[in-house]
Amino acid sequence: MMTDSDLKITLMERFNTIPDVDASDIDIHVKDGMVTLNGQVDTHQTRFQVERAARRVPGIRALKIHIKPRQ
Repeated sequence: MMTDSDLKITLMERFNTIPDVDASDIDIHVKDGMVTLNGQVDTHQTRFQVERAARRVPGIRALKIHIKPRQ
């Protein structure tokens, strides 16, 4: 099982592979496998890509997404 810090690192790595996403714009909070994402991205499509990438990370017990597109 992945630790909270492993989950956070994995999420940051996955977000950095998405074009137009700067992982530093997304605040990632992980506690006991429960992930909360906060921040802003450029478009609705980018938000969808971030959500999809996060949902594909194994070991996440719960996911809350509070990411808003700027447009």
